[in-house]
Amino acid sequence: MDDVNSIFADDVELIKNAEVLEEDYTPEQILCRDDVLQQYTSVFKPIYKGRPPQNAFLYGDTGVGKTAATKYLRENLERDIERKNEQLAEDEQITLNVVWINCENFTTGDHKTSSYQVAVGIVNRLRDKGNRITGTGYAPQDVYDIMYEELDSLTGTVLVILDEVDKIGNDDTLLYELPRSRDIGYVDDVRVGVIGISNDYTFRKNLSPKVKDSLCETEIKFPAYNAQELLDILHARAELALYDEAYNYETISLCAALAYQEASGSARRAIRLLRRSAEIAEENGSEQIEEAHIRQGDKDLEYGNIVESIVDQDDEKLYILKALAHLEQAGLTPARTRTIHTAYARVVHTYDTTGKDPLTQRGMFNHLSKLVMFGFVNTIDHNKGVGGGQWNEHEFSDDVDPDKVEDAFADRNLEWLDIDVRGIDN
Repeated sequence: MDDVNSIFADDVELIKNAEVLEEDYTPEQILCRDDVLQQYTSVFKPIYKGRPPQNAFLYGDTGVGKTAATKYLRENLERDIERKNEQLAEDEQITLNVVWINCENFTTGDHKTSSYQVAVGIVNRLRDKGNRITGTGYAPQDVYDIMYEELDSLTGTVLVILDEVDKIGNDDTLLYELPRSRDIGYVDDVRVGVIGISNDYTFRKNLSPKVKDSLCETEIKFPAYNAQELLDILHARAELALYDEAYNYETISLCAALAYQEASGSARRAIRLLRRSAEIAEENGSEQIEEAHIRQGDKDLEYGNIVESIVDQDDEKLYILKALAHLEQAGLTPARTRTIHTAYARVVHTYDTTGKDPLTQRGMFNHLSKLVMFGFVNTIDHNKGVGGGQWNEHEFSDDVDPDKVEDAFADRNLEWLDIDVRGIDN
């Protein structure tokens, strides 16, 4: 490839269309999902026919095609309605408004979200930038009233897609009222349909019966891809994204096999791995993706997955992990609970500007136990018998280290401040 003399250029280029390997790419055809796609299409059919919309609840692991299928059907629905309207009289034409909300993007300081925050998000999706509302300072009912007023200012059908809807947790007010908003009388001029998308199998079970009746009109389970399906999906992406000489069958097979083994059949993981492997090959000046590039790419992704898991923890657990990071760097791990609590308290005083007191040692220990359960921290039991006593010490698991915790802080837009752990008795 002809390139200017640039420090950013590689000697070889293996990727011809990087967009195909991005998460927001919508393929022209959804592979290996014929059964669920047929069921899912039936949810959208009433809208195309000008009838009241259905509500649906989608669930399945990360990377099994829920969001991709939703984007695919949405784009096809909007295109086909536009074509149909060309043949209809103006007063018979179908109007569709889509509001797509990722509930993960509306988390609060405790890294949780709520019906209130999602309602704020819906309002701001429907308003011009200069007329948006803040996430605080309004009574919940006022926010809901504003939301329904904005929805009712539209015409036709409004399809609200709530991705990662499980982030709402137990605060399911919106999930009950929004699908029934016309029946309840909150809106008069539009018909509202809701699609909830969840990675959490237990979320559906924990919904109240009234929410299940409203939201789960149609339930669609997206199973994990098997090894052959991952191979088919990855091969289709590789044909579009990579130059022919950049890969071979063995390359695709290894990426698919690793994603199947390590990520429960996640196409997202397989595609990420293919992209990272191609990037590593380019960086090394290789004209073809080799096994070593894939193995290194797999390690890089695993590092990122651990950091992402740390980012998902609430503030208290994040503070505990930071305390452990500084204790480890000072050579004070494994550490007893009281030692961790002292370091944790110093972290809280450094980061919390509201004057909130740190949790008690017992309260902190409850969060520490969760970190053990999640696999971030290991517990070492000591038993010296009747005379010596029993106690526990804690340290990072093999998958976690101070660098990963620091990267997680950066992803949460938190500055990595120094914590002085000198003088703490272990």
